[in-house]
Amino acid sequence: MRLDVSVNLLTMQALKNKKIKVFGGNQTRPNINIHDMVRVYQHFLKKDNIESGFFNAGFENISILDIAKKVQEKIPSEIIVTSSNDPRSYRQNSDKLLKTGFEPKFNISDAIDEITKKFKVGVLTDEDIYYNLRVMKKIL
Repeated sequence: MRLDVSVNLLTMQALKNKKIKVFGGNQTRPNINIHDMVRVYQHFLKKDNIESGFFNAGFENISILDIAKKVQEKIPSEIIVTSSNDPRSYRQNSDKLLKTGFEPKFNISDAIDEITKKFKVGVLTDEDIYYNLRVMKKIL
């Protein structure tokens, strides 16, 4: 689990604090549910005739603020938007992957539901081990 990626981070903030802090909000991020990422790998392992090369796998290009709103629809919480000095936006086009016959089945909403369920039963907690930067700082 990574709680330092947008959907997971914002969902955990809502669950833990009933507040979602968004820095800027207009930045766009491509998203893929981990279950679909696994399915992408399985898809390629089963196919013999797929051209070689690079394939983007990301299906929901939406803003951080829109992700926060999706979280808020499922978890009552306040969205707090603050300024940001990080205007970076990323988008992915996965048409090449889709042409191979792969179809995504999971989305941001599914991820929010899964994180919420695991948090409520105590399987998922907000710990440093789920944040890459925090782990790297401890190692160094």
